[in-house]
Amino acid sequence: MSPNEIEQPFDSIESAQDFLTVLASTILDEMKDLKRDYEVAVRDGEERRGRAIELAMFKLKTLSCYVQKSRRALNDLRMLRRLILNERLTVEHALATM
Repeated sequence: MSPNEIEQPFDSIESAQDFLTVLASTILDEMKDLKRDYEVAVRDGEERRGRAIELAMFKLKTLSCYVQKSRRALNDLRMLRRLILNERLTVEHALATM
């Protein structure tokens, strides 16, 4: 298989944006699960497990901030690409990106 035949996971800004959208959704789901696990740990008196879950939630919040910043940066890059290439937004394209 030649390098040209290998599919690139982020062959466009839009595909990278799609990935970050899925990642952001996954982070939110995990944060909900961890919150539930934390409440169980506190109720059961598992202090050490509770602290570990708090740390995991902190790390997920940090990751979520990075993902949101990356999404904004990709959006800026997409707009800059349009300016550079003098692309005009068609109604269909504008609706597709919402």
